Amino acid sequence: MTTADELVQALVARFPVLRPAYEEHLRDAGELLPHVIFGIGEGFTDRVVDAYMQRDPADALDWLAVLEFLEAHFDQGDRDVDELLVTSFLDALPGPTRPGHGLVDELPNRLHTRFNLIRPCG
Repeated sequence: MTTADELVQALVARFPVLRPAYEEHLRDAGELLPHVIFGIGEGFTDRVVDAYMQRDPADALDWLAVLEFLEAHFDQGDRDVDELLVTSFLDALPGPTRPGHGLVDELPNRLHTRFNLIRPCG
Protein backbone atom coordinates (compact mmCIF):
# COMPACT_ATOMS: atom_id res chain seq x y z
CA MET A 1 0.00 0.00 0.00
CA THR A 2 1.21 3.48 -0.86
CA THR A 3 0.18 6.85 0.54
CA ALA A 4 -0.58 9.77 -1.76
CA ASP A 5 2.70 11.42 -0.67
CA GLU A 6 4.63 8.23 -1.42
CA LEU A 7 2.94 7.98 -4.82
CA VAL A 8 4.08 11.49 -5.74
CA GLN A 9 7.62 10.79 -4.51
CA ALA A 10 7.75 7.50 -6.43
CA LEU A 11 6.45 9.22 -9.56
CA VAL A 12 9.18 11.85 -9.34
CA ALA A 13 11.81 9.17 -8.71
CA ARG A 14 10.62 7.18 -11.75
CA PHE A 15 10.29 10.28 -13.97
CA PRO A 16 13.10 12.69 -13.03
CA VAL A 17 11.89 15.25 -15.59
CA LEU A 18 9.16 16.04 -13.02
CA ARG A 19 11.69 16.82 -10.27
CA PRO A 20 12.01 20.58 -10.99
CA ALA A 21 8.22 21.04 -10.73
CA TYR A 22 8.22 18.92 -7.56
CA GLU A 23 11.00 20.98 -5.96
CA GLU A 24 9.32 24.24 -6.96
CA HIS A 25 6.08 22.99 -5.43
CA LEU A 26 7.85 22.18 -2.15
CA ARG A 27 9.46 25.63 -2.07
CA ASP A 28 6.16 27.39 -2.82
CA ALA A 29 3.86 25.30 -0.62
CA GLY A 30 6.32 24.53 2.17
CA GLU A 31 5.16 20.91 2.13
CA LEU A 32 3.98 18.25 -0.29
CA LEU A 33 0.34 18.73 -1.25
CA PRO A 34 -0.42 15.87 -3.66
CA HIS A 35 -3.69 17.30 -5.01
CA VAL A 36 -2.05 20.64 -5.70
CA ILE A 37 0.99 19.18 -7.47
CA PHE A 38 -1.30 17.16 -9.75
CA GLY A 39 -3.62 20.12 -10.19
CA ILE A 40 -4.47 22.22 -13.19
CA GLY A 41 -1.99 24.87 -14.26
CA GLU A 42 1.49 23.43 -14.70
CA GLY A 43 0.70 20.47 -12.47
CA PHE A 44 1.59 16.88 -13.23
CA THR A 45 -1.74 16.28 -14.99
CA ASP A 46 -1.08 19.11 -17.43
CA ARG A 47 2.47 17.83 -17.98
CA VAL A 48 1.13 14.42 -18.98
CA VAL A 49 -1.43 15.97 -21.36
CA ASP A 50 1.22 18.28 -22.86
CA ALA A 51 3.60 15.36 -23.36
CA TYR A 52 0.81 13.40 -25.06
CA MET A 53 0.17 16.34 -27.36
CA GLN A 54 3.94 16.80 -27.87
CA ARG A 55 3.69 20.50 -27.07
CA ASP A 56 7.30 20.55 -25.92
CA PRO A 57 9.46 18.16 -27.94
CA ALA A 58 12.33 18.79 -25.52
CA ASP A 59 10.18 17.45 -22.67
CA ALA A 60 11.34 13.91 -22.11
CA LEU A 61 8.25 12.88 -20.16
CA ASP A 62 7.08 9.46 -21.35
CA TRP A 63 3.33 10.01 -21.00
CA LEU A 64 2.46 6.40 -21.73
CA ALA A 65 4.84 5.14 -19.04
CA VAL A 66 3.29 7.63 -16.60
CA LEU A 67 -0.17 6.24 -17.36
CA GLU A 68 1.11 2.70 -16.78
CA PHE A 69 2.74 3.82 -13.51
CA LEU A 70 -0.50 5.41 -12.29
CA GLU A 71 -2.49 2.33 -13.33
CA ALA A 72 -0.16 0.12 -11.29
CA HIS A 73 -0.89 2.20 -8.17
CA PHE A 74 -4.62 2.66 -8.73
CA ASP A 75 -7.22 0.56 -6.95
CA GLN A 76 -4.66 -1.18 -4.76
CA GLY A 77 -6.36 -0.55 -1.43
CA ASP A 78 -5.28 3.00 -0.57
CA ARG A 79 -8.26 5.31 -0.60
CA ASP A 80 -6.08 8.46 -0.54
CA VAL A 81 -4.16 7.36 -3.64
CA ASP A 82 -7.36 6.49 -5.47
CA GLU A 83 -8.94 9.82 -4.47
CA LEU A 84 -5.86 11.68 -5.71
CA LEU A 85 -5.88 9.90 -9.05
CA VAL A 86 -9.63 10.27 -9.54
CA THR A 87 -10.09 13.88 -8.48
CA SER A 88 -6.77 15.46 -9.44
CA PHE A 89 -5.82 13.39 -12.47
CA LEU A 90 -8.77 11.71 -14.17
CA ASP A 91 -11.31 14.45 -13.47
CA ALA A 92 -8.80 17.11 -14.55
CA LEU A 93 -8.20 15.58 -18.00
CA PRO A 94 -9.43 17.66 -20.95
CA GLY A 95 -13.08 17.39 -21.94
CA PRO A 96 -14.27 16.19 -25.35
CA THR A 97 -13.99 19.61 -26.99
CA ARG A 98 -10.54 20.39 -25.56
CA PRO A 99 -7.13 19.67 -27.06
CA GLY A 100 -5.60 16.55 -25.56
CA HIS A 101 -8.87 14.72 -24.92
CA GLY A 102 -7.55 11.82 -27.02
CA LEU A 103 -5.39 10.90 -24.03
CA VAL A 104 -8.53 9.47 -22.44
CA ASP A 105 -8.56 6.71 -25.07
CA GLU A 106 -5.00 5.82 -24.06
CA LEU A 107 -5.80 5.29 -20.38
CA PRO A 108 -5.05 1.78 -19.15
CA ASN A 109 -7.99 -0.44 -18.22
CA ARG A 110 -8.73 0.40 -14.56
CA LEU A 111 -8.14 4.13 -15.02
CA HIS A 112 -10.28 4.16 -18.16
CA THR A 113 -13.10 2.30 -16.42
CA ARG A 114 -13.08 4.78 -13.53
CA PHE A 115 -12.90 7.73 -15.93
CA ASN A 116 -16.04 6.47 -17.66
CA LEU A 117 -17.80 6.23 -14.28
CA ILE A 118 -16.98 9.77 -13.19
CA ARG A 119 -17.32 11.40 -16.61
CA PRO A 120 -19.61 9.24 -18.75
CA CYS A 121 -19.88 11.98 -21.39
CA GLY A 122 -16.14 12.39 -21.61
